[in-house]
Amino acid sequence: MAPPAGSATEFTEPFNKSFDQINEGIKKCIDAFNGLVSKVKKWAWLLGPVALWFIKRGLDRARQALQDIMAKIKYALEHQTPVVSLMYISFQWVDQVRTPVSELSFPCTKPQNENLYKWTGDAASSYNAKAGQQKGAVDDCVAKSEFISQWLFKIAKSNVDFAAKLAEIVTGLAGKFAQALVDAAGVISIPWAIDTLGSAVGDLVTKGLNILVNIGQRLVEALGNVRDLTSQAGDHSKLPSGRWPEAVRG
Repeated sequence: MAPPAGSATEFTEPFNKSFDQINEGIKKCIDAFNGLVSKVKKWAWLLGPVALWFIKRGLDRARQALQDIMAKIKYALEHQTPVVSLMYISFQWVDQVRTPVSELSFPCTKPQNENLYKWTGDAASSYNAKAGQQKGAVDDCVAKSEFISQWLFKIAKSNVDFAAKLAEIVTGLAGKFAQALVDAAGVISIPWAIDTLGSAVGDLVTKGLNILVNIGQRLVEALGNVRDLTSQAGDHSKLPSGRWPEAVRG
């Protein structure tokens, strides 16, 4: 599997942009909700008990939808900085470990002197064996660093997908709340606008949360692959006792 392409900023920027959209969208939702409540309070004396019952039901459903999505937002905000760090660390494993170590693969078996190609005997055999061990160790380190980078990146990518979907849900909610505020322009339309809002945002959040659950399951699966990570790190077939081959330890 190839290491992540590009640079970390190609992924951190859209990730952080999703959070900007989330913060902006949830503020619009709250402002619109408060605007609707203010309208209800202003005209409550004209609405009557039946209309107020419809309004209360719609407002309760809208409030519940906001509370449900804000719980997910709180979770996402708490993990924003760690996820960004994961992205940078993933690319650092490629840039600072995999790439420079991989450049040693060819030189570690290339003799410094062309005459060494003619070298024979026990010393030559020993040299070639040690050189082969070093190349094996180098290639093993490259494979391990690539695996670790991919593992970290997969976890980070699941979080990016989560944030993007969350931003999409919040943006959709903001649109529903804004439309309800417009539709509730008159006393007669207030009950209808709020009841419609309650149904719309309830369905939107329910569907959105189901998708977020699926994304969360992918994240759990990625985290569950820590066994594979442990297996990779614990494989010392090319690094005896977890140390570099003796030829370069002195």
